[in-house]
Amino acid sequence: MMYREKKGQAAIKLLGFLLIILMASSCIPNEKVVYMQNKDLEPSLENDSLIALSRIDYQLQPNDILLINFYSSDEEAVEKYYPVFARPDNLLRMGSQNSNGNQNNQQGGMNDPYLIGYNVDKDGKIEINSLGRVEASGLTTTELKYQIEELIRPQIKDILVSVKLSGIPFTIYGEVNSPGQQLIRQYDLTLLEAIARSGDLTINANRENVLIMRQYPDGVRIHPVDVTGRKFIETELFFIQPDDLIYVPPLKIRELGTGETALQTFATIVSVISGTVLILGVLTNN
Repeated sequence: MMYREKKGQAAIKLLGFLLIILMASSCIPNEKVVYMQNKDLEPSLENDSLIALSRIDYQLQPNDILLINFYSSDEEAVEKYYPVFARPDNLLRMGSQNSNGNQNNQQGGMNDPYLIGYNVDKDGKIEINSLGRVEASGLTTTELKYQIEELIRPQIKDILVSVKLSGIPFTIYGEVNSPGQQLIRQYDLTLLEAIARSGDLTINANRENVLIMRQYPDGVRIHPVDVTGRKFIETELFFIQPDDLIYVPPLKIRELGTGETALQTFATIVSVISGTVLILGVLTNN
């Protein structure tokens, strides 16, 4: 009899231990989920305070695709700098050739930056008709604009050049609801906007250790970012750069197999309790 009682007490202790572990591990505090908390309680990061943004002009790199346009009072003079198929008059003509429903598809294809854009090659140069290869890598779009204008000005005095990126491509994966590659056609994009465009992070995401793999002229660096705080808003990591890879790792809770929601966690606990009670019954009856 005493042996059975000892078995029963051991089983009860095991049940209590398992319950404590499950309940502790299944609780994700709000501090792990809420974005942009003022963790350091800095006055400069309080609500309604003006937070200085650290904007850094992006330096062009190989594989970037640029949209370049040339303007002058003499429109025919600047046409020679465009590829033949990408000259404004040819694009307009090709878009109006069809009247049987294929016009939009043809125009859409000819407006694709991959087809009409200027690619920065592995040597950091772009190829421009009548100018040849022009150094682009390491320059900002503004610096490249002025450089091209200086090269053309001996031939066309009133030349004006527009240079801009075809968009901001980035990849986000890990604990996000919609992982994958995206191309955003705007001038700048914040990390929070990139997360929102991916359908937000899952409840199991480690928001304190979001990793950004960023390319630099001399290689790649991996930057950890804590999006539950506000400090990163003051850094250059607040803005996404072209070809950034964003990885969101899981919290340790994933290793324990508990549910993502309270209902799932409750079901897990009930399942463990049921199994433990069964074991307890077997031990006390033997």
